[in-house]
Amino acid sequence: MDATQAEMLVDKYIEAYNGFDVPGMLACLHTDVQFEHSTNGDVTVHLEGKDAFEAQATRAAAWFTERTQQVTAFRWHDEQAEAAIDYFAITATDLPNGVKAGTTLQFSGRSVFSFRDGLIAFIQDFS
Repeated sequence: MDATQAEMLVDKYIEAYNGFDVPGMLACLHTDVQFEHSTNGDVTVHLEGKDAFEAQATRAAAWFTERTQQVTAFRWHDEQAEAAIDYFAITATDLPNGVKAGTTLQFSGRSVFSFRDGLIAFIQDFS
């Protein structure tokens, strides 16, 4: 996979995420996908496999009335893509971490993507 293909695949994944389109997100992922989310250096979510990712993505979609990831920079290095992300969301329900329904979330972070067989095989989100 080259940088252009990687960027197109990441864009497709993020477009599906923004549209609450879980099947669209899954179409971009390798069967053995791994996902990690870290906040302040602590891993808060670790998933292995497409089924685990689907279950979490479906749950998380119900947590928001609105959510948007916007890529502000994209870098390709050593077969990995790194995207700087501006994130905006409004919660639909009280979240497991204590955030109340109706709260606006807005922050910047980054996501690192690794690829296998033309699909996303590993996503690391940092916020």
